[in-house]
Amino acid sequence: MEINQFVRHFENAIEGIEPNSLTPETQYHKIEQWDSLALLCLLAMIDCEYEVQVPGMDLKQCDTLHDIFDLVASRKLLQAA
Repeated sequence: MEINQFVRHFENAIEGIEPNSLTPETQYHKIEQWDSLALLCLLAMIDCEYEVQVPGMDLKQCDTLHDIFDLVASRKLLQAA
């Protein structure tokens, strides 16, 4: 897994986000397009692209895209163990 690729997947998953407009330090919940549909799209992207499931409650602990990336990476490692 690579953080910049994760950010691009995030941008593609959420409708209305310009390509290459976000960084790992972006606070995802402050993005104009962030709403309940965006949350569902994010969860679907994580499931499809990374084959892990992340509970919405765990996402509430995240502030930035890098935090989400770290969460997904840790879930991926737990799955592999």
